Amino acid sequence: MATSTNAALTIGSRIRRSRRARRMSQATLAGLVQRSESWLRGVEAGRIELDRYSVIDRLATVLEIDIGWLLGQHLDFGQETEHSAIPALRTALRRTGLGLAGQPGLRPAAPPQLLPDLRAEVDRITRRRQAANLPEVMRQLPDLAESLNTAALTVNGAERDLVDGLIVETSHVARTVLNQLGYHDLAWTAVENGATAAARLGDPLMRACSAWDRCGVLLHTEASAEVLTVAEAALNDLRAAMTSPAPQVLSLWGALHLRCAVASARRHDASGAWAYLAEAEVAAARLGVDRNDFQTVFGRTNCDIHAAEIAVALDQPDIALRRHASIDLARLASKERHTRHRIEIARACGLLKQDGAAVHQLQRAARLAPQYVYNHPTARDLVGELCRRGQPTAIDAGLGAIERAMRLA
Repeated sequence: MATSTNAALTIGSRIRRSRRARRMSQATLAGLVQRSESWLRGVEAGRIELDRYSVIDRLATVLEIDIGWLLGQHLDFGQETEHSAIPALRTALRRTGLGLAGQPGLRPAAPPQLLPDLRAEVDRITRRRQAANLPEVMRQLPDLAESLNTAALTVNGAERDLVDGLIVETSHVARTVLNQLGYHDLAWTAVENGATAAARLGDPLMRACSAWDRCGVLLHTEASAEVLTVAEAALNDLRAAMTSPAPQVLSLWGALHLRCAVASARRHDASGAWAYLAEAEVAAARLGVDRNDFQTVFGRTNCDIHAAEIAVALDQPDIALRRHASIDLARLASKERHTRHRIEIARACGLLKQDGAAVHQLQRAARLAPQYVYNHPTARDLVGELCRRGQPTAIDAGLGAIERAMRLA
């Protein structure tokens, strides 16, 4: 499998970053792939080409990284790519699972921190995630996961309940960014850790929150039927609390219905999609204001945003644009959700062959969170289609600049 010099340089630098993230020496890695240390130095420096797929596959396996990323087929977020944090995060999440299962003999891998400091760290990473700051989230996430592992091994009683709650929250952050990076199997590990921690707490709201997260991974993997199964079970669990619901119950009730609405739309079940959305809108009306319980960003605004996404999935772009016109996006707390909505509206414009308008929406999204947009699979697919059509309105609107930013040119 021959590679060009530039490709070898890219592969070599990625091998070096991943090796360092695992705190592994060149000698150790070379031995694990049955090569010499001088050979590995040459690969990392770009002097030696990797021309055998079996060797590349072995390197990816040992480093616990995605082979597609190693080959440059995954999305790249910059010089210090988020993918280089994956080995350390994978190890931390695996240790979280072992700790939650009560595995004896585990030892802390990080210094202990005070619980108020951990609370502040979780709040900080949550804000960064909702600001669509993926580089900062991935830089912080492995160390935070290990700090929570240490806390779970060293506290008991009410303090352990607090740590389990923080694990649930952090698992949600991990799930969202790992889905964005394309590591859906690892995102599933994160949400299963969160589900185990929620079950330990015995809190039905935490269980519902974990179900909502599971649905998030399933939607990314196009498992719409499973989304409906998981969400409906969680809704049944919450039903008794809906007789006199607290705001947090209404938020999760509505957010789970939105999951079902999107899943139904992707199954081309229009009546089901709009019915689920209507139930979510009832919950939003009862809330009266947009909230952000359990990071759901639930309220009227998010219902309108989901209505546009549902309409696009059902090939009804005119409805998506009408719903978009009525949304006050300034009320939305999450920049990530705002950015994703702009991508969906760009898709709606593209479906209507309004290519210049589609470019305009992508530009507005990119001003909010450029790396999120330039590396989002939906946005990249749309730009590829716009480039193939080559409408003058799109070119005049600046399609070429987006194409170059996405490295599609």
